[in-house]
Amino acid sequence: MRFTFGFQVLFAVIGGILAGLFLGPLTLFFRPIGEIYVALLEMVVLPYICLSIILGLGSLTPSNAKKLLEKGWAFWFLLWSLVFFFIYLLSSLIPKPLAASFLQSSISLEGIHVELGKNILTYLIPENPIYDLLNNIVPAIAVLGIIVGFTLMHIEKKEPLLSVVGRGNQVLEKILEWLAWIAPIAVFAHISVVMGTVRVSDLIIIDFYLAAYVLITLFLTLWILPLILSSLTPLSFGESLRAFRSICFLSFVTGIPTIAIPLINRYLNKLRDKEPLKGVAGFRSTVDTVLPISYSFVQIGNAFLLFFILFASFYYRQPFTVWEKSILSFLTIPLSVGSPGTSVNSIMFLFNELKFPDNAVDLFTATMPVTVNFQVLLSVASVFTFILLVIYANYQLIEIKWKTFLFKLIGSICVTAAIVLAIRPYVHLDDNFLNLYPSRKIADILRDPVKAKVYQRGQPLEYLSSIIPDESVLERIFRTNTLRVGYLNGSIPFSYWNHDKELVGFDIAMAYQLAKDLDCQLEFVPLDLDRIAEDLDRGLYDIGMTGLLMTEERIQKMSFTNTYSNQNNALIIPVDKRPLFKNLNQIRENKNLIIAAQGAYIKMLSQNFPNASLYSGPFDSEDLPTQKFDANIWSSIQGTVLCINHPNFYVDDFDGGLGKSLFAYPVRLVETDFLRFVNNWLSLKHLDGFYQEQESYWIYGKNPARTGEPRWSIIRNVLHWVE
Repeated sequence: MRFTFGFQVLFAVIGGILAGLFLGPLTLFFRPIGEIYVALLEMVVLPYICLSIILGLGSLTPSNAKKLLEKGWAFWFLLWSLVFFFIYLLSSLIPKPLAASFLQSSISLEGIHVELGKNILTYLIPENPIYDLLNNIVPAIAVLGIIVGFTLMHIEKKEPLLSVVGRGNQVLEKILEWLAWIAPIAVFAHISVVMGTVRVSDLIIIDFYLAAYVLITLFLTLWILPLILSSLTPLSFGESLRAFRSICFLSFVTGIPTIAIPLINRYLNKLRDKEPLKGVAGFRSTVDTVLPISYSFVQIGNAFLLFFILFASFYYRQPFTVWEKSILSFLTIPLSVGSPGTSVNSIMFLFNELKFPDNAVDLFTATMPVTVNFQVLLSVASVFTFILLVIYANYQLIEIKWKTFLFKLIGSICVTAAIVLAIRPYVHLDDNFLNLYPSRKIADILRDPVKAKVYQRGQPLEYLSSIIPDESVLERIFRTNTLRVGYLNGSIPFSYWNHDKELVGFDIAMAYQLAKDLDCQLEFVPLDLDRIAEDLDRGLYDIGMTGLLMTEERIQKMSFTNTYSNQNNALIIPVDKRPLFKNLNQIRENKNLIIAAQGAYIKMLSQNFPNASLYSGPFDSEDLPTQKFDANIWSSIQGTVLCINHPNFYVDDFDGGLGKSLFAYPVRLVETDFLRFVNNWLSLKHLDGFYQEQESYWIYGKNPARTGEPRWSIIRNVLHWVE
């Protein structure tokens, strides 16, 4: 018994799901099958698009081409307007982003235009067609076809050349048909890999984005687009939906839009033999022109990269103005041209220009196992819808069915908008950063840390009587089997108390590892910024590890290890005082400003802002008592982390104009042996990756790389056939 193609694909989907559940990560064995299939498609599709456009446009007369353009632009505008309407409708459920948390005090699109213009021109103009073919740059190939086809349109006696192009196109169409028939194998490979490797827990953190994405793409594909066709063409809603099912399903389950091309061709060939299109002249030429152009420029599912950018604006606290949103919307159209892979390139480009955190692109790619299939579903459906609308319009067969158009199509859009606006007050999304640093734990990043004792400020130091004057630090550590580290509270992210009242931070984690490598116990001792040298000389602690700066004054009284971090100095500024701090030269000339500074930052303040008044009183980083001063000078990293929990403040480093903070660990001035040991130890921690791991976790707020058991699977967790 021979199953139909649809049943073959269905069986491949079911088999892929079962294989993924059974084999788990072992399904990666099938990944090359899917990659080879995609490579074969790309090998054929780009030349096919180019040749089809050349053949289609070249076969037309200028008057017919003008007619097609006049018929098509309104439908193109309709589809793009719809997708933008629903994207902004959904984004209205996303809370207004808080003030920027990271070093960018504000997101500005100034300067993006020139760079973006260069990239878009490279993207659209076929300067090197061979390069464009090799790198799957669909828009440039499509533009090449348009240029050549438009030129052929105005050439006489072009039939021999068109015949060659047509035969080449037929060859490529036949290859596409063969690839479509072996598609179930690629479907099985793709589904099994996704089901065997993707963890649901990885996606929970952005469940709103994923749920909204899936629902709106299904709504547009299965309701709005069929309603458009049934409102404007002779097709009924049921016929439109059945056509979508036959054409979009395979692309949906594989996430590969190019698979739909031969299916669209097959459907259109059948449509040509039915009324009211039966016997019309030039049908094939029209299809050959419209299909490749539609595939290149009407994949509106790719426009949902704008929805992710708007979601990321909230997620990463990077607010946009109305004007900036308008620019981004306009840029989405050329950046959406092409395949789903184009969206990744577009996101990387935009996030780089908008100065989003580096892991923003990682977040986007992490969602793609879920979103890419629905993105492709909507894109293929929109391409097919546009083709049908243009074809029917070209033959004067567009007829508005007012009842369906007004009550179903327009009514559905209005009801959907009303529902979204009604539920808006009840949608609550958690800010991604509020508990980022307070929730950090030593146990989450260190394996088997040593036990530590933490002395609170004012608590008697039990070991004072055992201190031997002039004893070297290494001798004292080996004698007492204890490393004593000076610390400050509130020096986020270097040393601070988390929600569990545990002393944590980058330098604290480094201290834990230093004690472990010395094979000794660990004690943390409160540090006084005004008495560091004296306390080191007295032996109250062996080393300060708490975000301390190396300065000219301090190196005269104590020794420092090699610097382990250098950061731009920055001002922490209330958002409502932004107008006072726009221009660095004007800030330096302003004699009415009061700027807070402590410790080594006092000198930095006098050097950078000689006319400002100093506030050096008690400063609680949890309160930010702005009624006492206008801004605070600090390192950019510490200021950035502080502003995470105080979104009414922002950090501005004025492009490095305030100098740098050099972080190092102080020891007693004459302690050469211990200093040499710690310097060598720091070099080892860089080489073995420990330093970078701690920096990523504590300073940049990234979660550690996943370790532990592979994803659950029957073969491993139930049958225990593999380890």
